[in-house]
Amino acid sequence: MIIGIDLGSNTLRIALIKHENGICVVEKSFEAIVGSARGLRENMLISDEAKERIFNALKLAKEEFDFSLFEHIAVATAAFRIAKNSDIIFKQIQELFCINFQIISGDSEARYINLGVKNALNRLQIPDKNYVCIDLGGASSEISDSNTFRSFKFGIITFFEEFKTIKDMNENVSSVVKQAKDFLSSFKKDFIVLTSGVATTMAALKLGIDYDDYDANLINGCSLDIQDFTDLKQMLIELCDDKADIVVGKNRKMLVVAGMILLKELLKDESAKIVTIDDGLREGIVVAYFKREFDKILKTKRG
Repeated sequence: MIIGIDLGSNTLRIALIKHENGICVVEKSFEAIVGSARGLRENMLISDEAKERIFNALKLAKEEFDFSLFEHIAVATAAFRIAKNSDIIFKQIQELFCINFQIISGDSEARYINLGVKNALNRLQIPDKNYVCIDLGGASSEISDSNTFRSFKFGIITFFEEFKTIKDMNENVSSVVKQAKDFLSSFKKDFIVLTSGVATTMAALKLGIDYDDYDANLINGCSLDIQDFTDLKQMLIELCDDKADIVVGKNRKMLVVAGMILLKELLKDESAKIVTIDDGLREGIVVAYFKREFDKILKTKRG
């Protein structure tokens, strides 16, 4: 077994994963909202507040996982590709937690995510032909099929922090996602797989599952339709902040709304079936490890 660690622009995701019969299966998982990209646009630095959230989350994770017993693979994504103080932070993490993070390119990220999704589809016995994978992150978004991979420089945190209000987000979203939407439309596809927090949160909302009761097994394979992006967004907007904290997690309300705005614009002209999968980058890096492809993908520099 091996521990996969994904430090994203919004979320820290960790899992102990076993490999059997050619399939990777999560044995134990941990997730924390750390908001790495919050405030990043101001000075291109991971803020002290974000750093504290990351370190506190790693302290909690260390209580759950024995990093000395199992080998680990740890990657960091868009916020850390941008930030000028990433190297300093990762040196401190290495000293305090003995975790060695590697910052991956956007193109590598898209490839790892696709491996994680493909592994999940195989595990769930969902046909993996003619699918496209979309991962809407905090500061970047990745779109891929089995052969083509691309990362785009928008995410829920950067989008929300730039436009701030629902009105301004609605007015600007089409220009933000235009390149990604054009790229998505170029694929022949039978279904679209949405991974990452906004999509899985939407699935949980649709199923009536609160944040603390989240169960990936219930989310995997859950279908969404384009009307859900309107209905669930409006439902969330109408919730008071205290109730929203229970339903989607503390201080996540507006970020989830921002994500729904982005995804609706991206998907509104698509006719393919939409399904959600919890597995993504965290699982994909482990799949790549067992396939002996991790280092090869890591060297992909574009994006």
